[in-house]
Amino acid sequence: LLGFNGTECQFDQRPCQPNRCWNNGTCNKLTNETFNCTCASNWAGIFCERMINYCENVSCENEGVCRPLLGDYQCECLDKNYSGRHCEISPESILVHKIVSKLFAVIAILAIAIVIACIIIMDILKYCFNIDPTRNYKSKSVQKKKRQRPVIIRHIYKNARSIV
Repeated sequence: LLGFNGTECQFDQRPCQPNRCWNNGTCNKLTNETFNCTCASNWAGIFCERMINYCENVSCENEGVCRPLLGDYQCECLDKNYSGRHCEISPESILVHKIVSKLFAVIAILAIAIVIACIIIMDILKYCFNIDPTRNYKSKSVQKKKRQRPVIIRHIYKNARSIV
């Protein structure tokens, strides 16, 4: 027989042996020694041994998780506020919340930058130009400390009768 050898033709040397291609793939003989598998849909690999992962190049938004299906994929939205094929649809209230959060962050960063700029400007005025913007405030606080505090006298009576 052609393609078999051995003393009893027990060795099958044909390139397209039975079950050479897995998962309903079709074996195509290219030469007497080489073959090629044409894989059924959803399968890949030399022998059609690997299921195609449709989640490979898919990114689900908003912490969604991609689940491969036979011939497709599905993004599973872990947060029930989101929906859509890629968990990209969010309710209007969440959009407003995101915008307000970003706005507060920008305002906070600006406030911190302004405070730092004021400190730097005051240091430049004091150490580079010998102008002390806090001189009047310091002298007033020193004068307050120098003022005598009033003395409070508390009288303690001995042998006083308690009024009952």
